[in-house]
Amino acid sequence: MPKINEKLTDSDKNFDSADYEKAIKLSGEIEELPEKARLEASKKAEEEKEKRKEEAKYFYCIIPFSKDVSFGNIGMNNCEVYTIPYRDVAAVVSDYPMNDCELTDDNTRGHAAVLRQVMEEYTVVPAEFGATIKNERILGRLLKEAYYAARECLRLVDNKVELGLKAVLNENFTFVDPKKKEECVSDILASLETITKQATTGDLFSDRLILNASFLVDKEAADAFSEKVSELQEKYHMLKLLYSGPWAPYNFVSIKIGPKGIEASKK
Repeated sequence: MPKINEKLTDSDKNFDSADYEKAIKLSGEIEELPEKARLEASKKAEEEKEKRKEEAKYFYCIIPFSKDVSFGNIGMNNCEVYTIPYRDVAAVVSDYPMNDCELTDDNTRGHAAVLRQVMEEYTVVPAEFGATIKNERILGRLLKEAYYAARECLRLVDNKVELGLKAVLNENFTFVDPKKKEECVSDILASLETITKQATTGDLFSDRLILNASFLVDKEAADAFSEKVSELQEKYHMLKLLYSGPWAPYNFVSIKIGPKGIEASKK
């Protein structure tokens, strides 16, 4: 802008002195300045893009999307999160130093926060925490090799989220008859089965934990699932039902970086 103002001032002076030829030349130079600035900015952006291709990529997930898009500086260490497309899917990544992703609370929360934001717009197949790829060229090759498996995983979880439920016995209550406990768990699972597409149970890591389950649910059915959990809580006063989510569907599909490259799999 200062350069343009300087040339405008010179142009005005030359008109005042009747040096029209020089003024016209300066006017032409002024008209060319925005285009030169655009070309310089475009060249710089292209150079940055080429440089970025050689940087390591931290891998968050795969989405059904085929264009370059930026989600902003929402990644760990406030890195920009963006897509690297292949055919009709894309890897969601950020630039990140290789082998520099420690398993800390801050990093795991940062990883989960990115997935939550991406999930607001897209179906995701999540990558395991800490997945890093040496550079964009290698990532592109791995995406090509894992393409069909990734597409099948995306189909399975299309427009769906994972919801979690834990059932914990109150401290002053114990099932005398083990069958009654089994009936209680079966009833909870059966009550939620009509709303869910798929369910899986996890380890019971506490004596008072009688159910640890994850459910694959249509996004539109999440409210109905929550209401059903509330009804079950009213029915079973001896339990504390701990409801969580929505989460990326880790317990149903996943992406791992293994010796054979990207491994996209159903569970």
